[in-house]
Amino acid sequence: MSGRLRNVFLVGLVVVMINLPFVHSRWQDHRIASDGTDVTATVTDTDEAGGSHFVTFRVEESDSQPGFGGTVPVEQASYEEAVETGEIEVRVLPGSTSVWRVDGESRSGVGLVITLVADACLLVLLLLLMRFGSRLHSDLVLVATEDLVRCSPGSALDRLDGRRFVVCGEVEEIEDDAVVLDLGDRTVRVLLDGHHNPAGYQQPVRATGTMRR
Repeated sequence: MSGRLRNVFLVGLVVVMINLPFVHSRWQDHRIASDGTDVTATVTDTDEAGGSHFVTFRVEESDSQPGFGGTVPVEQASYEEAVETGEIEVRVLPGSTSVWRVDGESRSGVGLVITLVADACLLVLLLLLMRFGSRLHSDLVLVATEDLVRCSPGSALDRLDGRRFVVCGEVEEIEDDAVVLDLGDRTVRVLLDGHHNPAGYQQPVRATGTMRR
């Protein structure tokens, strides 16, 4: 995989990691809304803290539904009804003990805000890399002192002595008297200076020569 494709893959992976929790939550909401069933839970405890209302509940095990419970923040009307009746409605995905929503559950928008901020930061970073990336990783220029030779896949940039280097990488561009090698984190333009290049596009090759200042 070339450095450019590798970078695209890594960016895609980061995008998935950032958005997956939010997308998964929305998918769970859709499953509950479309396939869930309503059950009546017993309220085992209630609490008020910092202006928020919390209800602890328990759904007893039945033939079609395993038992489960939890503590969730709810809106004031649902809280008052739970205190008065000792019960609260829960919509659950049949057979599940983890995919459920309490009637009147107070949902925070923090997850969405965090996701949007993270996406915005990633977009800014990508724009900066597109704008200044070429300056941060400017091409090195190597003047070949011998014919290039095919080599095994992989990248290398090794100093022999002084300004003499051996460079290994995939061919990214082929010009009339030069080739551009992809080393993953940077590229090296190899001026053939009359020497032979046996490699084609995206084939690994080794070049030996003098690095320009």
